[in-house]
Amino acid sequence: MTEQITKNEKIEVSVSELCENCIEDGNEVLAKFYCKTCKMSYCEKCNDLAHSLTSLKRHKRVAIKNGSFQKNKDLVERTCSKHHKQLKVFCFDCEEVICTKCAFSDHEGHKIKIVEIASKEYKLKNYKLLNETLKRKDHFLVKLENETKTITSRLDYRLKDLQKKKEFLSQRLEKTFLQLKDEITDEEMKKLSMLGDQKQKEEKNVQLLKAAEKNFSRIQSAQRRKDHLEIVIFSILFNKASKITETQEEETLAVVSGPQKQLYIADQTTALAKMTFNTPFDTSNSKVEIDKKFGSIGDPIRILYKIYDSKNKLATYQPITSRCVIKLPNNEQEVISNFTKMQNTSGTYYYEYKAKKSGKYEIASFTIDGEKIAIDNNLAFTINVYSNCWNENKKGERIALSDGNRSARYMGGSGRGKDRQIEGSQIMTQGVHTFRLKVVKLSGCMEFGVKPPQKKGWAYKVGWTFCLDCADKHSLGSSYRFGKKCKTGDVITIIINMDTHTVSYKINDNNLGIAHKNVAKELVLAVGIWGINDQLTFL
Repeated sequence: MTEQITKNEKIEVSVSELCENCIEDGNEVLAKFYCKTCKMSYCEKCNDLAHSLTSLKRHKRVAIKNGSFQKNKDLVERTCSKHHKQLKVFCFDCEEVICTKCAFSDHEGHKIKIVEIASKEYKLKNYKLLNETLKRKDHFLVKLENETKTITSRLDYRLKDLQKKKEFLSQRLEKTFLQLKDEITDEEMKKLSMLGDQKQKEEKNVQLLKAAEKNFSRIQSAQRRKDHLEIVIFSILFNKASKITETQEEETLAVVSGPQKQLYIADQTTALAKMTFNTPFDTSNSKVEIDKKFGSIGDPIRILYKIYDSKNKLATYQPITSRCVIKLPNNEQEVISNFTKMQNTSGTYYYEYKAKKSGKYEIASFTIDGEKIAIDNNLAFTINVYSNCWNENKKGERIALSDGNRSARYMGGSGRGKDRQIEGSQIMTQGVHTFRLKVVKLSGCMEFGVKPPQKKGWAYKVGWTFCLDCADKHSLGSSYRFGKKCKTGDVITIIINMDTHTVSYKINDNNLGIAHKNVAKELVLAVGIWGINDQLTFL
């Protein structure tokens, strides 16, 4: 039972060039055979001796062709070492190739398939794993590139500040030195010498700043070449070169005495206060706020943060990066980082967050340019299960919806009353419900109010409404004077209190009071529109 080792055959174990049996006796004889069962190399004589018995002759042996082979090839075992049958079956439970006898004995009940099918399954699995790996790699590269851009942007900002600091130090030191030179006496010459020494130290600091500029240029060059290793190395050098400590500033102040000392210290303190580059805002006073505590699904919630300076005034500082972590109702977390500056307001920025599920949302953490901002433990908002929109399944044929079903418009044309009416998406049974809507256009009759969801017919006949164009209220078909007329652009607010069974209205936040009492225990919003292209939109 011998076979040839070919160049293309895969091998699993290390094969010796010499007969391993002869080596034990102190002889070096070239091996002619390799026994897969014994896992040993034999010369021709030792091969015959080792397999002289009938039971050993069934060992699978491989002839080494022409006495030459490559070292450390992998030899794939193709027969079962236990039953000496060909390996044709793969056991998925044990992850090993077996023979048919093993399949019905040691591996009985296991998930098994023939090796050809198993090979195809592993091939598909490997391709899938490869594609997932490539996707993760691409995602990582994109993330790395974005992080690199952020770092470069911050370094550019830091360099500009360092340049200002360098110029200020040079000018201030030279000016102070000249002033003191004119005013000092003979007794102060030694202190002048000390000041000169300190000037040399400051000049070294200026050299450090120049080195920082040089390293930053290297960082920009590495960024263009996408050489991330150089970016990291030169960033470290940049940070080392750009550090001018407060201790060195204090040393400058300490060498000055006499009548000019107090003035010099005061001037330098003022100057240093203007050079707070590392922390350009007061993190202890910076605040995170939420514009409203309650909202609906799809209704944007604004998370605001206000940056204050050392004088507790809104700062003009422009943040480079920010990070807000929101704790979701299922205890998972979501990170948002796309902030927007509040128009016409200094130092105020916000995120606009639209929740996709109902429940309580909490602000877990908040950072600006790496500075962690302290937040209130109760900083949270609640999202209702419903969305402030019109029900497209309860609209008349002549009503058109837009803006995510938040806006209803009458298209005109002939039709019955029900063709001009639409109901809200939420059924109200308890609690207080407030809705704000904008009258986008009003040129004809518009009845806005509530009705029982199971009742069919025009809302002012079966429910409770407010006629926006004529300042009347309608209760189950009866008409009464109420409020004042609305016009295009007005904001109408309706408050439905299901606990007291009342309906109230506001126009542009001016309270009109309670319009209806003793309303039904189950209600939906409803509006009927008669003017062509007249429109009412949820805010």
